[in-house]
Amino acid sequence: MNTNIPDKLTFKKREVINITRLDGKVLEYWEKEFIILNPVENQNGEKYFSRKDIEIIIRIKELLMGEKKSKEETKVILLSEFEAVHIPKEKAEKKSSKPGIKLSSLKEGLKEILTLIDKDDK
Repeated sequence: MNTNIPDKLTFKKREVINITRLDGKVLEYWEKEFIILNPVENQNGEKYFSRKDIEIIIRIKELLMGEKKSKEETKVILLSEFEAVHIPKEKAEKKSSKPGIKLSSLKEGLKEILTLIDKDDK
C-alpha cells in the first residue's frame, strides 16, 4: 500500500481518516485494540496523531485487510516492527507484560523528530 504522508509532526483525526481512507469508527476501535497507537488528546478533546501513529495505522490496515492476518498476529508483528517506542507506560502495564521502552527505540524516535525539525528550518 503506497500512501503519501504529508511532512508534518502532528495530524488531526480528520486528516488521519483522509490519509488512511478509514472510517472514523474503525480508527477509534483500533486505538482501543492496538496499544501501540498513541494519539494525544488536547484540553478540548481533539485527538492528534504523530507521523509514527499514521505509519502504524497504515501497517495495521495492510496486515488486517491486505494480508488477512488476525488481530493477535497483527499485534505481534507491530510490536516486532515498531517495538515499544509508542506505548505509554500506563497502557503497557495494563495490557502487556512486555518490558518498558528500549533505549535504542527511544533514540530512533528522537532522531526522527530532529530530522523533521531540521527540515522545517530549511
